[in-house]
Amino acid sequence: MQWIKSNQKKSSIIILLIIIIAPIIYHIINIPENRAIDEDTEQMGVSVKSFGAKGDGVVDDTVAIEAAFNSDVGDLYFPKGTYKITAPITVMPGEPRKVLGDSDVVITAELKANQNLFKLSRNLSFENIEFDFNHGFLQYGIYFNADLGEISLKNIKFKNIKDTNSTSSTIVVYVLTKGNRLNIQDISFDNMSKKGNGVISDGGGNLTCLYVTDLGSRSEAIGHLKNISITNVHNINETGNIIYEDTSGIYVITSESDDKNNIKINDVYGYNFGKRLIKLHASNVKINNVSAYSDTNDALSVVGVNSGEGLGDKDNNTIEDVTIRGKFNVALASSGSNTTFRNIDIKIEKTILEGNNSNSIGVLISGDNALVENAEIEAATPVLLRKNGDSVKNAIIKNAKFYSP
Repeated sequence: MQWIKSNQKKSSIIILLIIIIAPIIYHIINIPENRAIDEDTEQMGVSVKSFGAKGDGVVDDTVAIEAAFNSDVGDLYFPKGTYKITAPITVMPGEPRKVLGDSDVVITAELKANQNLFKLSRNLSFENIEFDFNHGFLQYGIYFNADLGEISLKNIKFKNIKDTNSTSSTIVVYVLTKGNRLNIQDISFDNMSKKGNGVISDGGGNLTCLYVTDLGSRSEAIGHLKNISITNVHNINETGNIIYEDTSGIYVITSESDDKNNIKINDVYGYNFGKRLIKLHASNVKINNVSAYSDTNDALSVVGVNSGEGLGDKDNNTIEDVTIRGKFNVALASSGSNTTFRNIDIKIEKTILEGNNSNSIGVLISGDNALVENAEIEAATPVLLRKNGDSVKNAIIKNAKFYSP
């Protein structure tokens, strides 16, 4: 009898536990299938699909994306997919927001000549998105207006521009410095070409990947550019062949009062990048860890520091830890004052630039008080001091080894 009572007691406890646990198990089993996904999505932002975007690569998502960007719902989220845009999108002023992409998010643009993709008067921070321009036209890709705050781009890819219209410049990322601070990292630009207009200067045939400028506002340029890759960027002629004209990977240009600039550019990789990988017309820029290669006969220099030209004399730029291989007219050049080149490894051969002299110069110094330190240079002319109408003053070369090919 005691054994029966004991088993009955155990059975009662088990039944009671089942009564308590069963509703919990039922609730877990019957959670909506997308509940966990919805919770993750809520953390990432409001889906652009809630504005009508399809993300199938076929339906035109222009209107839906413009509505999402101009809404006040908070941060936005692109689920996995391909989102088609066929016309410029203008974003009006409003509160800053993040625009985050899931894995494998592509925004594909099919624009007409001289059209922009995004013109932003509201601060949108983009992350984890690929922009594919379908071998077509572009004027400005992402244009950041003044007074937006921290400009943030992270893990962004831009590719496949072939602009055969040369009536305006093509600039993929355009940032005004006034009221802005740059935070740009893990960005790549690949397979981009622009038909030249026959003028080897900034103009209608110009192609620039990342452009930072004060546009005459006399405001300082502040921020950090890190881990930038620029590959296969060129000017072309009518038949699609590469020509020497005017392309820039990164171009920083500020006006006369730029002594408060504080720009850092780190970890830049360039492969067949056209005329210049990095072009400076600014003071107080620090460049570190650059690797460059070109064999396409259209490379003027890897880093070029311009000075004067109505924008004031530029000074105090530092270029360190640079490795350069291939065909270059001038690997590194500066007409600014107080330019430092440190930890330089250059091995180049002569290139033939259309309409220009063929040279193989390691470092060209045209400004005063330059320093070349810890350098190993193999070039027809390892270092050249040359200043129009005057001699270069106070150039210092320390711990350098020179070789002729």
